[in-house]
Amino acid sequence: MKAWYSPPLSLLTIAGLTPPAIDVEIVHEDFAPIDYTANYDLVGITAMTQTIVRAYQIAAEFRARGVYVVIGGSHATMMPQEAASHADTVVVGEAEELWPRFLQDFQNGEPQQIYRNTAGHYIDLTTSPLPRYDLLSGSKTLLDPHYFYNFVPVQASRGCPHDCEFCLVTGIYGKKPRKKTILQVRNEIAAIKRGVPNRLILFADDNLFTDRRFAKELLVALEELKVRWIGQTDIAIGADEELLQQIYRSGCLFLLIGFESLDPQNLSGMNRNDWKLRQLPNYEAHVRRIQEHGIVVFGSFIFGLDHDNQGVFSRVVDFMNRNQMTGQLTLATPLPGSRMYERLKEEDRFLYPEPFWERCTFLDVTFRPKGMTKEQLEDGFIWAYRQIFNERAFRDRSAYFKEIYKQQA
Repeated sequence: MKAWYSPPLSLLTIAGLTPPAIDVEIVHEDFAPIDYTANYDLVGITAMTQTIVRAYQIAAEFRARGVYVVIGGSHATMMPQEAASHADTVVVGEAEELWPRFLQDFQNGEPQQIYRNTAGHYIDLTTSPLPRYDLLSGSKTLLDPHYFYNFVPVQASRGCPHDCEFCLVTGIYGKKPRKKTILQVRNEIAAIKRGVPNRLILFADDNLFTDRRFAKELLVALEELKVRWIGQTDIAIGADEELLQQIYRSGCLFLLIGFESLDPQNLSGMNRNDWKLRQLPNYEAHVRRIQEHGIVVFGSFIFGLDHDNQGVFSRVVDFMNRNQMTGQLTLATPLPGSRMYERLKEEDRFLYPEPFWERCTFLDVTFRPKGMTKEQLEDGFIWAYRQIFNERAFRDRSAYFKEIYKQQA
């Protein structure tokens, strides 16, 4: 089965913030080797926790050659002092207002070590630039334009009100979702069609439908643009019949929904307002209603939460199979900066000395679970993976959706 790849929206946005007189090149190491001998004046790197060790290695190679290195991204935002020991400059948080300021300082020979917005300040997304999707057309990263980058990201909003214990989104982007204009989104999709046509659109919003009025306007635009797209949302959309009809008509193929757990004890306290816990009784009915509208539910589940025992694996597998769901299975991972990280650190439950960032893959056990041993968690996780991602399960889900699509036709 072909892997799914997306270019980094953060770097495309940074490129959009960079004056046209400055030559910009985006290198994706998965597809093209890094040329450390290239005559770069400045190298910018973005990384999440699971890739930060490699980011620091790349930074060290360039700095050893006298190239100025800037690091940003979620990990650097949460661990700026650590990142500053590996880079010349660290950009903390949203870059729209910080990157132009840094470039000016850099050109004046007075760059600062850390750039950050004032506490509680979030940028006006209507001022965010058009990402440089044109850089994807014929770039070194597209070794085979018919294979790599089979979907391209667009972000219509930032921020999430749910503030899950394991998540960094609310901490970085705030609780109140901020939105671009519909015209901005239209222009971004048009740019993708020009630069890399015939790609799926990935909405990188952490929760695309928190503002229903905006969402429905966006769906009208997507239907007119005749695109195929995927995105992320929460389970509450299953109660909105009009919205579900619009989502299907607009070209949506599937939606990632974070269920996280089927255990009320795990969900209790996961959000400060217990939002997910209150949604638990609706999980099954909402999944059925969403999928009956021809929209695949790509469910996300976490194993290793504190109230999980060895029975959790079969319970999740049964739920997913019963509801003809595919999805994403991960292990609970304490990312630095999250409330989960701080709690587990205080409880002295980490299995490895800090920093253990290379183990934050969401596929590795990084702390002592409460309801089973580390080995039981690992074995159960592998078993569940094999039950969900196999030829028979894929065939059953395909047959289910073929019948639904016949009804939609």
